[in-house]
Amino acid sequence: MAKRPKVVVIGAGVAGLTAASKLYQSGQVEVCVLEASERVGGRMHTVTMGETKVEFGASWIHGTVGNPIFDLACNLKVLNKDDINKTWIHQGSRCKPEIVTMPYPYVDNQLLTEVWGVFHELLSETEDVAKMKSFKENFKQTTCLPKMSVGEYLNHGFQSYLESCLSDEDEVLAAKKNLFRLFKERECINIGCHSLFDVNAEEFGEFNYFGGSDHCPIPGGYDNILKALQTQFDINCIHFNHTVMQVDWTTKHEEPSQKCHNPVKVLCSNGEAFEADHVILTVSLGVLKKNALSLFNPPLPVEKISAIQNLGFGCVGKIVLEFEKPFWSTDEYSIHVIWDEEEFNNHGFNNGQLSKERGIFHDHPWVRCVFGFTTSCPGSNILLAWFHGNEARQIESTSTQEIAQICFAILEKCTSLKSFPPLLSVQVTQWATNPLTQGSYSFLSKAASPSDFDCLASPLPPLSSVNKSGLPALQVMFAGEATIRHYYGTVHGAHMTGIREAERLLEYLGGQ
Repeated sequence: MAKRPKVVVIGAGVAGLTAASKLYQSGQVEVCVLEASERVGGRMHTVTMGETKVEFGASWIHGTVGNPIFDLACNLKVLNKDDINKTWIHQGSRCKPEIVTMPYPYVDNQLLTEVWGVFHELLSETEDVAKMKSFKENFKQTTCLPKMSVGEYLNHGFQSYLESCLSDEDEVLAAKKNLFRLFKERECINIGCHSLFDVNAEEFGEFNYFGGSDHCPIPGGYDNILKALQTQFDINCIHFNHTVMQVDWTTKHEEPSQKCHNPVKVLCSNGEAFEADHVILTVSLGVLKKNALSLFNPPLPVEKISAIQNLGFGCVGKIVLEFEKPFWSTDEYSIHVIWDEEEFNNHGFNNGQLSKERGIFHDHPWVRCVFGFTTSCPGSNILLAWFHGNEARQIESTSTQEIAQICFAILEKCTSLKSFPPLLSVQVTQWATNPLTQGSYSFLSKAASPSDFDCLASPLPPLSSVNKSGLPALQVMFAGEATIRHYYGTVHGAHMTGIREAERLLEYLGGQ
């Protein structure tokens, strides 16, 4: 009986677990998974705080109609199809904030609705590829810039709107500008970028959305999907604390007498080595940006290195505040902070308590990255503050004591409360500084094009060259959210790539 091919999956995130599960169930190959950390999940990480499940990583299922992760959650009994009618499935940050409290005197619901309408319409226009390509031609002629960003398009449209508001008082115009800035910051969380000026507008609309709710949480925790996936193959297949240092593959044709049955060797930092016929690599784009030049022997092709460099990979993180009890009276609670840039830089807040706040805030300029607090789930005693961008490393390196002090100062200004219930714990996610992630998720940067996702997804050696050279086929394959053109930056995208690569390999093996 012929030996089954050996497959090594690098990374036990959703892409790796999906690929390993499908391959294991096929019975056609031997599978092992190498995971650098002590747990499965990768950038999915559910933490239990008291009696509450808190998502430190991926938080929602984006789309409940046609989304394979929603369907998988339902098949695994983690969710039910009827849940789409429940109140806890909401529309998320792509909708106008429902509850807004901030230290800003000129914003009311009418103004909020007006500026949100302008922002939402402009953002929707950026998702029209034909419109963006048409607009870009005129943009290039007037700016001499080769590419246009989403930020530039939004600002251009907002400036046209402001020109129709000349009768507004200066304070109202300033409020509109600061509101628009808030909405742009919120959108950076969705995209995963530092700034919307980093995002390619011309092809931004190639990203695809599923229907239904775009922010569907899993009340029992996203980790339930991971646990269910693990049950679909032998848990002993996963080797934890195995950090891969090098993937040796071959680009040379061997004579039949010298032909290696396992052409790929995976070397780990603990000294262990694994031979394989095929490797499926699922590490984050951030790890590839950091290590791609040293990770592969021989090196990756130039075009793949270029794709890794071009694609964007940002950081989105959370500050988690667990109170002894809520200081709010509703099941769901949110505060959105509108920072006035000029006031912040020159004067501090405008109510006579400047010195203390000026010291706290100006010692930590990243405070402006904190633009809101929301309950982690209905009825919880936990508030989340999201942050993103280049300041993420500074935030992650700040002591939790200082972070708590800053958050209390912001909350005090937003609520006018002078005291709060005791904090049971303060935690900060570490996606930017974690060497196993180096950030959160990918986006289409100004330097990139959608074809870079395709390039990153292509296996080595390419099947076209295999037929000509006789090289062992599909030695190194690539999966993960940064390897899918229309669904990058999502859990369902990662899941789909795990299926894609497993099916690619099984189809190849079936045709031999």
